[in-house]
Amino acid sequence: MSEERLNQDSLAALRARFEQQSRKAQAYYTVMHAVRAVLGSDDAASAWMETPLAAFGNHAPAQLVGEGRVDEVLAHARTLKGS
Repeated sequence: MSEERLNQDSLAALRARFEQQSRKAQAYYTVMHAVRAVLGSDDAASAWMETPLAAFGNHAPAQLVGEGRVDEVLAHARTLKGS
């Protein structure tokens, strides 16, 4: 395999990994923004994201977001408004 091809493959893999991490970060901050709007502060939203919740089988919302379950977490966050 040529060095040029290896570099192209390496760059493509790096780019794909960056895009995946970027999507995860965007999802996390989308949820954080929604929760902050309900709870009133970044600290409260961050604590909520890291706290295992019975509604999620004792998993933290951040874990679910990392698994791609953003819609489920956002739907639950919307129910906090009535709390």
